[in-house]
Amino acid sequence: MKPTARTVFIGGLQWLDYVHAGPRKSMSLVAEQKRRYLDPGRYAWSAYGPLLSAFRRSLNSVDRHGELDRVVARAEEKNDWRAEAYRDAVAGFSKTVPKRATGVQVGEATWAEGNLRIVFRHLLGVRLHDKNDTRWLVLPYCKGAALNQGSADIVLQMMETFTGLALPGATPVVLDSRHGKLYRLRANTNRENIDACVRGLAVAYERQWSLAA
Repeated sequence: MKPTARTVFIGGLQWLDYVHAGPRKSMSLVAEQKRRYLDPGRYAWSAYGPLLSAFRRSLNSVDRHGELDRVVARAEEKNDWRAEAYRDAVAGFSKTVPKRATGVQVGEATWAEGNLRIVFRHLLGVRLHDKNDTRWLVLPYCKGAALNQGSADIVLQMMETFTGLALPGATPVVLDSRHGKLYRLRANTNRENIDACVRGLAVAYERQWSLAA
């Protein structure tokens, strides 16, 4: 009897890392993600966790800048690479999210293909309070390597499948916080082509996971 394949769970930001890595680096990245996933001593912690939480809090704070300054100050106390990274990310967040915008509560969302489950845990619901009552469903990315439209499109296509449930009427957005840039799917985007690419990448990820030591 053929054994049942194990369901693989990864985070949405880890998936974006994979997409952005490109074919040459993707195998080593999957191997590292698998090592961490299977490590019995692993714990739920992210180097950017405090920053992502501060983004969420700041949207409904009476002192947005103070909320963000505090998370940077705590990073500076650790005297490591996070201080500069947090400063750059906060600057990019402040530049791209309008001052009058407020937060809307959203939960996590899961995208599935085959035995792969990609869980988007750090989504931000943002209401701009403009004349069109625009809302964004934002995935904030905080790594140092600048994103590009191609990598963002893969994740944006996935986000479109659950945005209607997570935040009805919202536009999915990827925020490259370190570089102060917002990505949306363009109006003329060929969604069928991107969807095929997304599903192909999911199959490739599963295969690389099974091959990784």
